Amino acid sequence: MKLDHLVSFKKVVETGSFTRAAQELFMTQPTVTHHIQALERELGCALLVRSNQDTRLTAEGEELLQKVEELFRQLEDIRHIGLRTRHITGRLDIVASSVMGTYFLPPVLKALAAKYTDVSLHLRFGNSHTIAALVQDGLVDIGFAPWVPGFPSLNFTLARAESSVIVASKNYFSAHREALESGDFSKEQFILREKGTRIHEIAMNWLKKYSLRPPNRTAIISDDMESIKNLVLCDAGLAIIPRCCVEQCLEMGTMVIVSSPTEIPDVEYFIVQRNNEPFPPLVSVLLEELQEIYPGIEVKSPMHIS
Repeated sequence: MKLDHLVSFKKVVETGSFTRAAQELFMTQPTVTHHIQALERELGCALLVRSNQDTRLTAEGEELLQKVEELFRQLEDIRHIGLRTRHITGRLDIVASSVMGTYFLPPVLKALAAKYTDVSLHLRFGNSHTIAALVQDGLVDIGFAPWVPGFPSLNFTLARAESSVIVASKNYFSAHREALESGDFSKEQFILREKGTRIHEIAMNWLKKYSLRPPNRTAIISDDMESIKNLVLCDAGLAIIPRCCVEQCLEMGTMVIVSSPTEIPDVEYFIVQRNNEPFPPLVSVLLEELQEIYPGIEVKSPMHIS
């Protein structure tokens, strides 16, 4: 029995949704579904009953939930055996892309702030090149961003692959439905991230490949993901954006995914660290918390990178 299967089970119960559980665990929904199905096959019984309205536990699911909660309490006690004997203080400087800093790191930082009250946490934002340069120069302790070439002294460990989607507001989609469903984007306004970001590169490659932008049509460019979402919600146009940024809007029905003529590449996000350096204590506790909240991430020490 795998621990990540139990983590997925517990998160589905807590959120009442496979979609929300996948979002909070930074997994895909099929992965969460696979975990639950694997548990049910191993135990030989149904654990959850899904309907259009909700997800509820079976009697066996209730029993498993009690045991899982007790197991996780014991694991938490085990994990903190060493931490109870050391008092960690200091400042942890983190730099992240807007997606990682806004949608990935908050639960980790919340847990750190609660456990280490004498640690000062500083989070700043930047594009991939800026983040890599700050980590390389030792101006921050750790970074979270898409991979960028030209930094051989850095180690990039994959943290998350997020699907890219084309989104429109419900009203915009209704007004442009015929063209969008036919795959004709030539007259549409696009809202894009700024040059230098991975999602901008993905969007531009997609647009150029299908010659969907007329020469006289300019995009709206923003360096803030929330402003892009608000522009979409204001019916200003379409956006190509990581799905995690708009998951709540999709669930609420204020945005819809527009079908693409072809698959759009995922955005891969990495943990960015300096090679051949041991983990400082504050980075170690950050990565411990990261792995507890997102069990699928495997963090390797940069000391093992040549």
